[in-house]
Amino acid sequence: MQDLRNKSIPSMEVAQMVKKQHKELLRDIRKYCEQLAESKIALGDFFSESTYLDSNNQSRPCYMVTKKGCEFIAHKLTGQKGTEFTAKYINRFHEMEQELIIPNATEIPIGEIASYLKAIDRAAVRQNTPPYKIMEVFKMVSEQFGIRLPADFVKVPIYEQMTLDIVER
Repeated sequence: MQDLRNKSIPSMEVAQMVKKQHKELLRDIRKYCEQLAESKIALGDFFSESTYLDSNNQSRPCYMVTKKGCEFIAHKLTGQKGTEFTAKYINRFHEMEQELIIPNATEIPIGEIASYLKAIDRAAVRQNTPPYKIMEVFKMVSEQFGIRLPADFVKVPIYEQMTLDIVER
């Protein structure tokens, strides 16, 4: 499994987050890189040079910015701008972390999920588990594998709802 430490975002995205022109952010990152190099601190932990194709299909310079690099940039910003950027980059890296934790549904062998759910169904039926409870388990397992089911997938029978209402009071 990939590691979040190896994940980075392009400096164009960071520029949008900090509401700066990309060329201005590149200037700042280059300055940071010079200062880090003088201090003999590894640049790769923060920034790595890269390129991208612009709208004219021309290669342009950019940097890939790691989570540490975003933290570095955030510490250079103050006030509202710093607060907004910090929240945005934290959310962005959390999204990437979730992608690592919850695999894409297309990456999972569907046959394995189906076999697992079938085994759960057999065990639940043997234990006389109510059908809506089985469906709750199916929904929970599906969501763990990144498979979304409709909100109304599990329908609790009216008599169960009434029983639950009485018990809760």
